[in-house]
Amino acid sequence: MVGGSIPGETRTISIAIYDRVQAFDEPAAGAMALVLLVTAVAALAITNTLARRAGKRD
Repeated sequence: MVGGSIPGETRTISIAIYDRVQAFDEPAAGAMALVLLVTAVAALAITNTLARRAGKRD
């Protein structure tokens, strides 16, 4: 996991989730975690699809 933050400039979603949990804002933390999960699954599906297409060309 990559994490880092330049105050007032950058913020990763993992740190944003952590901050929301620390502030007892579980609904917001859950929503951000869901966005992260959907993004990860979509990235895996796209990668898998592209790999299959590249394999058919060989």
